[in-house]
Amino acid sequence: MEKEYSKSCWGGEVGAAAWETIYCALILILVAFFAMLASYSKTETKKIEQFMQKNITLEDPDLSAALSMKSLMRYFKKAGLSKSVRFENEGGRFKVAFESNVFFSSGLAAINKEAYPCLDEMIKVARKDTFSVRVEGHTDNVPINTKKFPSNWELSTARAVNVLRYLLERGGLPTQRLSAVGFGQYHPVESNDTPEGRQKNRRVEFYFELSS
Repeated sequence: MEKEYSKSCWGGEVGAAAWETIYCALILILVAFFAMLASYSKTETKKIEQFMQKNITLEDPDLSAALSMKSLMRYFKKAGLSKSVRFENEGGRFKVAFESNVFFSSGLAAINKEAYPCLDEMIKVARKDTFSVRVEGHTDNVPINTKKFPSNWELSTARAVNVLRYLLERGGLPTQRLSAVGFGQYHPVESNDTPEGRQKNRRVEFYFELSS
């Protein structure tokens, strides 16, 4: 039986078995080539993602604020505080509102030590993306009249200032990026006619906005 031959690219003749060997080797080379391209593509994609993360505050403030807010949402959910914290994305900035019992005992302005990890987490976010932070203190309409706090104005303001002082002293955030204000009972989010409404009105709000 005659052997089958085919012309090689150099003009000689190559047996069928040898031709199949060359074909298989070519396929293996192509597979290796495409595997290399895929690996290179993944590496470049990762580099692009890292670049975007590093430059995201410059490119898209809205997206940066949204990502920072989601990071805090994950943290507070893991900490079991989902029911005591509310978030609002306001385009380029976001708000985190805590029921005041997370930070303070009733009628007091000293920060509970249990709340330090919450504040430390927000310091991390403010540092990472150079946010300015405004702290607002709010109360319900139940009057307070003590030597230290003659009214809810003083109580809400003292709470906001104490939080700001923590961000400044513990976090080392620049003073020009921090502000605090107390609104007393005059900016309610719910009716003060029910215990549930009063609980929501007793709150501390943080506004995160990217510094220019």
